Amino acid sequence: MLKLNEDKTELIIFAPKHQLKHLSDFRLTFDGTVLSDVSCVKNLGMYFDKTISMEHQTSAITKACFYQIRNIGPIRSLISVEACKTLICFLVTSRLDYGNALLYGTNTNIISKLQRGQNTAARLITRKRKFDSITPVLISLHWLPIHYRCQYKLLLYVYKAQHGKAPSYLQD
Repeated sequence: MLKLNEDKTELIIFAPKHQLKHLSDFRLTFDGTVLSDVSCVKNLGMYFDKTISMEHQTSAITKACFYQIRNIGPIRSLISVEACKTLICFLVTSRLDYGNALLYGTNTNIISKLQRGQNTAARLITRKRKFDSITPVLISLHWLPIHYRCQYKLLLYVYKAQHGKAPSYLQD
């Protein structure tokens, strides 16, 4: 018999914005437990909202990235460029890249939040000022802008699926 953990069980309904108002008081009863609709759920480290706009996800990523950047900032003068690159790659870009294939096709305002985090991390590594051009810095670090990283990740999945190098659930 399936037993639900009431503290962790959530129900979300994905629908266009114009249809959500009709589903505002939706409840589901399952084995005596009433599940109410929530606006955002977290699954495997990714936040999903009702309209799949990914706003909550990008806000969480941006917050975590800037937190790590603020922690690295005070020790930047004490470490080498290579050590700073390693810290940034480990603590910041890994967060930017996690699940970014799901961000493909989202609003450019949402992607720009993540791009600001990447730009700040690049400036921290190279010690560039806020108003210096960021494009040469990203090129020197061999970093793709966020929207291209999302495209690259998605195309990599397609390539692997077509050439038999992906897990079976992607190849089917």
